[in-house]
Amino acid sequence: MPAVSVHLRRLFRGLRTEGAGTARETAAVALGVFIGCLPLYGLHLAICWVVGFLLGLNRLKMYVAANVSNPFVAPWLVFAEVQVGAWVRRGSLHPVTREYIAATGIKVFGMDALVGGVVVGAALAFVAAWGTYSLVRAKGEDRPFAELVRRASDRYVGTSITAWEFARGKLRMDPIYRATLTRGVLPSGGTLLDVGCGQGLAIALLVEARIAADQGTWPSAWPQPPRYDEMIGVELRHKVATMARIALEGEATIIDADVRTLPLAAARAVLLFDVLQLIAPAEQEALIAHLAERLEPGGTIVVREADAAAGWRFAAVHLGNRVKLAASGHWRHPFHPRTLEEWRACFARHGFQVDVRPMGKGPFANVMFRLTAPAASESAPRSAPAA
Repeated sequence: MPAVSVHLRRLFRGLRTEGAGTARETAAVALGVFIGCLPLYGLHLAICWVVGFLLGLNRLKMYVAANVSNPFVAPWLVFAEVQVGAWVRRGSLHPVTREYIAATGIKVFGMDALVGGVVVGAALAFVAAWGTYSLVRAKGEDRPFAELVRRASDRYVGTSITAWEFARGKLRMDPIYRATLTRGVLPSGGTLLDVGCGQGLAIALLVEARIAADQGTWPSAWPQPPRYDEMIGVELRHKVATMARIALEGEATIIDADVRTLPLAAARAVLLFDVLQLIAPAEQEALIAHLAERLEPGGTIVVREADAAAGWRFAAVHLGNRVKLAASGHWRHPFHPRTLEEWRACFARHGFQVDVRPMGKGPFANVMFRLTAPAASESAPRSAPAA
């Protein structure tokens, strides 16, 4: 049984990762949609499997795309295909009456559905190709980062397809990861601590960046990626922490615990993405004080939070966070946001030099704070935490 399980995992991994690349992913989705529109129900899986194998495309993505003809959509899709087929073959639409339907042979409807399926399928495939290409394409200067995202997200293939797809989308679309990696905001050496690490996406990206630098594929125009003697992720949710542990085995230590009660070793760098807003103001202050005590002189904490004074742009962030919590079953969890100036003052109270950088994308009001601890020669007693 263990051998069978390993074989199945390898097979599933191959199905998830085959046919990588912008052109191949676009073609897989477009062809899948086209096949799904053909009125050959019961054969879609077989067609996707054969066509994908022959063309070297991702068969799993093709079949997922072929499910455009799911039970909720299929009746409307078939109706549109029959009418389009009638118009193409005879220049007129079918009257929608009981008498006409009863008097018209099934062969006529079948041929119309087949012809219409080709036409409608081609149109929908074009739309799917355009949408997919827009999402997955990378400009010339973005290709190195797109490759890092692919390699980092592929670490989650062995956990679940949801975790893998989430990693791909999150690393690609959320600007905090690229900014943290390519703007020289993190110092190297010592220990990196990722508080509320989730699946460990930031650590996975840092691991792949180090590997790229070692292999000589790191872009010369980018600052060299930070390197650490040890990387530790702390995540309160056991299931999510387990995913991170599997994906980062041998590269990082993942601890499922509440960082507010966890004894911490000294750290050179700390990541704190979208964590503070989930705890009460007094706990925010206590956590920042706790991290400040364990941060090495000259060390850095990178924080990402939203500016509560940003009006509708903050509302967009808040809505997204609510949806995310609802999906995890914690929709009633309270938020405790602050304005940009309140965050800045909070961090300054604990002795940090604060560098503020906008970190929103589209309508979002996220902000990145780079907190730098004074060097040893500049250290002074920090003020007591404020409630």
